[in-house]
Amino acid sequence: MHRPRLVDAMEAAAPGQLSLVSAPAGYGKTLLLAEWAHQHTDATAWVSLDADDNDDRRFWSAVLSALTSCAAVPEDSAVRRLAVPGRPSRDPAFLAAVVNAVDLLPARVHLILDDVHELTAPDPLHGLADLVRDRPTALHLVLAGRSDPRLPLSRMRLNGEVCETRAAALRFSMREADEMLAGTDVVLRPDQLRLLVAQTDGWAAGLRLAALSLREADDTDRFLTDFAGNSRAISDYLVDEIITRLPSGTLEVLRAVSVCDPLSAPLAVTLTGRPDAGEVLDRLEHDTSLLLSAGEGRTWYRLHPLLRSHLLADLRRRRPDLVPDLHRRAADWYDGQGHPVPAIGHARQAGDSDRVTQLLRRNAVSLIADGAYRVLRETLDGLGGRFLAQDPWLALLAALVDVETGALAAADAHLDCADSVWPAEPRPELTALRVLVHARRVSLTGDPVEMVQVTEDLGAASGEHHGLAVIGELDRALALLTADRPAEAQAVAEAATQRARLWAQPYLVARGLTVLAAVESVRGNYRRMVALAEEADEVVPGADWETTAGAVMSSILRAYGALLRAEPAACLDLLGPALGFGDAPDDAPLDAVEPTARGLRGAALVDLGRVTDGLDELRRARTRTVDHPRMAATSAFLASLEYPAATLAGHREVARTVADWVEDSLGPTGDVVLLRAQRLTAMGRHSGAAEALRPLLDGTLRAFVPWAVLEAWVLDCRLAVLTGRREHARASLNRALEWSEATDVLRPLACGPTEVADLLTSLLGSFDTREPIARRVLRARLALSADETRVGLTGRERAVLDLLPSQRSFGEIASELAVSPTTVKTHVRALYSKLGASSRREAVDQARHRGLLFPGPS
Repeated sequence: MHRPRLVDAMEAAAPGQLSLVSAPAGYGKTLLLAEWAHQHTDATAWVSLDADDNDDRRFWSAVLSALTSCAAVPEDSAVRRLAVPGRPSRDPAFLAAVVNAVDLLPARVHLILDDVHELTAPDPLHGLADLVRDRPTALHLVLAGRSDPRLPLSRMRLNGEVCETRAAALRFSMREADEMLAGTDVVLRPDQLRLLVAQTDGWAAGLRLAALSLREADDTDRFLTDFAGNSRAISDYLVDEIITRLPSGTLEVLRAVSVCDPLSAPLAVTLTGRPDAGEVLDRLEHDTSLLLSAGEGRTWYRLHPLLRSHLLADLRRRRPDLVPDLHRRAADWYDGQGHPVPAIGHARQAGDSDRVTQLLRRNAVSLIADGAYRVLRETLDGLGGRFLAQDPWLALLAALVDVETGALAAADAHLDCADSVWPAEPRPELTALRVLVHARRVSLTGDPVEMVQVTEDLGAASGEHHGLAVIGELDRALALLTADRPAEAQAVAEAATQRARLWAQPYLVARGLTVLAAVESVRGNYRRMVALAEEADEVVPGADWETTAGAVMSSILRAYGALLRAEPAACLDLLGPALGFGDAPDDAPLDAVEPTARGLRGAALVDLGRVTDGLDELRRARTRTVDHPRMAATSAFLASLEYPAATLAGHREVARTVADWVEDSLGPTGDVVLLRAQRLTAMGRHSGAAEALRPLLDGTLRAFVPWAVLEAWVLDCRLAVLTGRREHARASLNRALEWSEATDVLRPLACGPTEVADLLTSLLGSFDTREPIARRVLRARLALSADETRVGLTGRERAVLDLLPSQRSFGEIASELAVSPTTVKTHVRALYSKLGASSRREAVDQARHRGLLFPGPS
């Protein structure tokens, strides 16, 4: 493989610098040197060292032989006349003669000493140190090995005398790993490739051995779930090339610390009982790169993941009795350091339920405030029903986790369990938790009046528990917003978010940002809405956030923003967390989530041309809102999406039902006025429609859905075009563009009537400062008009796809298309990605389903 970034790193060595390539076995050191040396063939001398080179005369004979074989060393050079004495490394005259002879060379020579870790004898090490110290300017010395040579590297680094390439740089990137696997007929999906690179940490030998094993694996996904355990080749390589070369004491330290990842020196001392354990780790990092330090102050270490997996499995085989004890030691150490999550994790792995329960009691409030719901869920599930049935605190914790992740049936069961064992005189924190859980439960299915009532005193009930108090305030803000009191909601949410920032509680900061984003959505500041939702996702990335109610709200708001920007495909992608929230078999759909998520999905499907599917989703969303009314804005939002979609599809009865429903629900609002004007327009009553729009356009009537004003200007423009009032139409179009630019809402124009789009096109070039938004609208409209089944295949991908249903191998397909097999594999991977497939058969099925292939046998 060609790895130009590493070759460039080798080229970066300045004159006079020593180049050091240091990494454990299998990182591709020798291959890198070979690729780099190929660019300097005539000026490179190469010595591959082994244990025999600890003979001092043999070492120097090899060095001189390599130099005299180099074309850059002239025939009359003194280098060719040097004789090796009995103990060359202890002979100052000989060493001086070598330096002087090389220094007289007419051009720079690169001397590569590969596998320098093999040098362990005092004499050759002394001679090498002298050569490094007195190296002539004409010599570029390159040392490569599995560990650092015994040289004063720290001082040399300080003086800028070393150019280093270490394991971190030699790791394969995703692209490089993909290229390597392609050369072995292994094609992986992007997620599979990502997992493999993570498990191997980019280790070249690991990737290569994985490729050999994957060619024989029946189930790629299953194989990758336990790569180290499933690959005998990996195990053998680790033992032969790394583990057997470690001193027994060092190996025992590594086995003991393998229960932790990452680990610090004090933790290693606790696990091993050896005061020098930290020194062992530090030595391993500097000498072998088997560990890498990381984190603030570089005080934490990480073992290579495959090596750690092997060591831990070996420890379980050799000392199964020791593993639980090591986990208990780790749990106590982390607990003492104030890190409850790893403490609980190790207590669980030790199988110590009493220790787990104690840790939960002490740390539950902080874990809730930190949003560690996944940890809480796994821990409570691990304890089992017996512990929860006896302890109201644990039962309430389980109920809170259930509510936060949308499992309402389980939440109700846990609340009942807590009530059944409720103490006569509960502690204040227990009462506070009960009030909070009840409020969170109501917030997902209750009506607005009840929500406001139950959240009234949440902050006070939480007492000194700052995290619970902030959660209560945010629930209060949501209740106020649901009751159409956005100004009060914003004030409460801003105060709660500020408290969360003050107390350094990032999860609660993220929750607060999503509530503030929801307030902005009601106010029509959609650009700010999306920015706040995205900021929330950045504050707490990862699994602990993605499965919570806060992340669901963020996904809905970002999907809403995408829909309004006329990006329906992006809208559908963003809706994943919301559509999967609260989907346990026993749970009813959540009133706080399901109608809005379904409405967005339905509208996105309509915009993508799947009108029937979209209308079905919109009808379901409306039905949920009819059965369980919550928020006037939700009704207006759903009606504004469903009515035009039903009209577009020619379903007049459905459209009439929607209009009647929203008018009964809202009364005379701007949203109802807009629907009435759309209805009159469809009936051909253009003047009546224009008159109906006036209260919305002049601000007399407020709309619950702010972008209804933009819809009104678009409709007013269309009515003016239909009645021949071109100047009025242009003025309305300008107002629509002004709204679109200010709010980042494109959909009413991009999906709007043909008459308005034609006028916009005809006026391009005359909009002055609004020219960019006009062109952006037309680009969005063009994108929406594309065939939804079109995948965007290149010509070569199209040709490969046509041959995939056949029984031809990739090599035979390559021959037919007159390209290389690697090129075919590259196109196949691209097809898998574009079609959402993980195998050849699935790609063919998907292509036929989308109309890209004629039906026929595989």
